[in-house]
Amino acid sequence: MVKILEKILALWIILLCTVSCIQENEPVAADLQTGDPIPDFTVMMNDGSTVSAEQLRKGTALIVFFHTGCPDCQQTLPSVQKIYDEYKGEIGFALISREQGGDEIAAYWENKGYTMPYSAQTDRTVYHLFASSRVPRVYVCNNGFVKYTYDDSPIPSYSDLKGNMESF
Repeated sequence: MVKILEKILALWIILLCTVSCIQENEPVAADLQTGDPIPDFTVMMNDGSTVSAEQLRKGTALIVFFHTGCPDCQQTLPSVQKIYDEYKGEIGFALISREQGGDEIAAYWENKGYTMPYSAQTDRTVYHLFASSRVPRVYVCNNGFVKYTYDDSPIPSYSDLKGNMESF
């Protein structure tokens, strides 16, 4: 009986992770596409700074929506960290959680050794300006417009993002 309950619990956890990463009730049609302008938003970062769309419209920017419990986000974030290490100070960055609080993100960041500033959003208000479902969401932008987009299919690699940065 205990083995059956353990299997049911394990399947339940897998189902919750999958649903939290990919499935939502809204259609994907509302997602920003290549050529779309960056929508207006302002977020507070964990380091106390603010990032706004106005700032990100000046030059090149990388906007990433994530949830640390999402396996696809876990695959994406190391590539984003490498890009951050290489381009910080040269391009704008906005890493924004999709409905995840700061304590949980801070623990994950510390465990992984990440140094990228992030904005912990406990709701989906900012996220819904960009997408209706799925994380990760990665937007490579230039001069206020989306130039490249990624989600969980395909997950952007470091070389994908580096190539995008070098195209401007």
